[in-house]
Amino acid sequence: MLTLLAAAVVSGITTTPAPMTKMPSNEVAMMCMKKGEYISGMNKICIYDCLGSDTAITIGSVALCPLTINN
Repeated sequence: MLTLLAAAVVSGITTTPAPMTKMPSNEVAMMCMKKGEYISGMNKICIYDCLGSDTAITIGSVALCPLTINN
């Protein structure tokens, strides 16, 4: 795992965030804080707490989970 992580750092692997979409005016985005993470195959599942509800995003297994997301 350490070798894979070092290879990712050396090769400069980066992830780009999804494009922002315009929300309807009656909806409010909430900031969700990172709660945990786990690896599943070649993916990492990042779990977030959004005012008591859990939300997950999937990223590459060598990428870092963002500390917050807007949901």
